[in-house]
Amino acid sequence: MSLAASALQLAARAALPVVTRGRLTILIFHRVLPQPDALLHDVWPAAVFEDRMRWLRSAFNVLPLDQAVQRLRAGTLPARAAAITFDDGYRDNVEVAAPILARLGLTATFFIADGYLDGGRMFNDTVYETLRRLPAGEVELPVGEGARVVLGDAASRRAAADGLLRSLKYLPPPERLRVCEQLTGRLTEPLPDDLMMDSRQVPELERMG
Repeated sequence: MSLAASALQLAARAALPVVTRGRLTILIFHRVLPQPDALLHDVWPAAVFEDRMRWLRSAFNVLPLDQAVQRLRAGTLPARAAAITFDDGYRDNVEVAAPILARLGLTATFFIADGYLDGGRMFNDTVYETLRRLPAGEVELPVGEGARVVLGDAASRRAAADGLLRSLKYLPPPERLRVCEQLTGRLTEPLPDDLMMDSRQVPELERMG
């Protein structure tokens, strides 16, 4: 167990009483990466995710979400009840996260945005993947009156992406799409179209438990 996981475990034991019936902790994930990604620094890679899930299994009673909700309503939750969920339907959910969970005997609930299956891409990924690929140097971001940023290392690209996303998330979808198209129009190479699951992978989640 890593030092970070050990610290988390100690913190949980200090914060939670011996019996915490009637309380449900829900962990919400989006992605688990095969390897660390400096641009997506807040997304756990597989090794960290497995380490944390081993700790979770040792410190909590992990239940399927539907069962946990039923038992919450019935007042029969065990102490330190938890459920694991994933949003959006990223391909790494089925290729990276699900095998780890299955190996550890843990279950999770996956909420799939089916409009992005089979080659779709969400606007936040369009922003990150575009800024990952733009040449180093000064660039004007296509929002409002424009904001000039200097792209260089992963930290500068991450800061530019985060700032742009803060503006885009509040725009109407058609306007958001227009801005993303302006941004991607500066690239000479295509963006990845395999970030999300394809339709054939969705049933695999159920087969894996």
